[in-house]
Amino acid sequence: MSHRTPWWMPALALLMAGCDENSARVVGVTPPDGLDYAHEEPWREGTFIPPPGPGGRILVTNSLDDTLSLVELATVGTPDFRELARVPVGLNPVELEGPHHTAVSPAGDFYYVGISNYVPGGGSGPHGAHGTGADDGYCLKLDARDNRLVGSVRVNPNPGDVVISADGSTLYQTHFDTLKIAEMARQGRPESDMNANLAIIDARTMTRKAMVEVCPAPHAVRLSADERTAYIACWSDEVAIVDLAEASPTVTLVKVAAGSGSAVAPRHQPYALTQSPTTGEVWVSSMASRQVHVLNPQTRTMMHERAVPLRGPPMFGAFTADGRTLYMPYQLVDALAVIDPETGTVLREVQLADAGCLNVHQVTLTPDERIGLVVCEGDHVGPGTLHAVDLTEGTVVGTVEVGIFPDSVSILRGQP
Repeated sequence: MSHRTPWWMPALALLMAGCDENSARVVGVTPPDGLDYAHEEPWREGTFIPPPGPGGRILVTNSLDDTLSLVELATVGTPDFRELARVPVGLNPVELEGPHHTAVSPAGDFYYVGISNYVPGGGSGPHGAHGTGADDGYCLKLDARDNRLVGSVRVNPNPGDVVISADGSTLYQTHFDTLKIAEMARQGRPESDMNANLAIIDARTMTRKAMVEVCPAPHAVRLSADERTAYIACWSDEVAIVDLAEASPTVTLVKVAAGSGSAVAPRHQPYALTQSPTTGEVWVSSMASRQVHVLNPQTRTMMHERAVPLRGPPMFGAFTADGRTLYMPYQLVDALAVIDPETGTVLREVQLADAGCLNVHQVTLTPDERIGLVVCEGDHVGPGTLHAVDLTEGTVVGTVEVGIFPDSVSILRGQP
């Protein structure tokens, strides 16, 4: 498949063109309470990998082989930088379920993984390409000591991003449901009927607290510093601003740019978000227009004059703690752009392709901010890669081969 086109788009186009109405999933129907929560017969097999030590551990989700790659954080920048183990994750050991993104508890005792229930090339059954699955998804809770499943909750189809509150009590999970867009469009339904939900989950009990209708195909989600607001990237060329402090959360939609498109024909395709730790500004990665747009959280408007154009689709970036530098990975060229957020200037770029990176997806900074941990999807057939980038020198100082189609990298805090 072309490196220039998001790999799920042909599947979406086929659905838009000729989906059989009799086989379409019924949307907008909430399952009975008995089906809302944990999987009836989960696969609970753990591992014999030693628990994370004081140095912490890197987690990489491998979405096309149902595994997590574990790497010891203390080995970054040393000859021992390698995969410690590749552990299975999911509810069914014999079926691909598509683990997608992770959230780590602040105490480092648990981590959470979205199960998107899709398989590549599957569109004829309940599973499909990313965003086009018809089966409900799950959010899994795993023990960081032995990677054993300790809880799960059933959510809507095509879970996207997942984040956790600062106190570790609440999870927020989106649903990148492009199948719903295709089905509603084929039936001539309005764009409001294409909206998917934000799941609000009690992380301790793994039960759903609320399902908030937000926008068509919501993906990345980030919380404001006071956690009273959630910001969500919507495929419909919008950012959804969710007021969480209200008893019934309300949603405001803001178009990312003038002349934006619709859910059926987006011109920008917002997919990822990166939030400034100092100003609270939300930087919106738009894949189709290859721009990073900026949302002012105070006025809840886009600052169009500050949009940053790149040479390829931007993905999940990371700010330094002082908010003075934004590291933004982008595809096609497969590079890490170093951006001055005050001026929107790209100060320099770190080339990743020569180090074996294909389809860069996310960067996470180590606690000392010396190293950028960059995960690259690969060709979605063979292994992906994790790269350690010296951010001062702008060089790749280590590469680890991981599983198939890795799509997130996070750091599990070490245990004293």
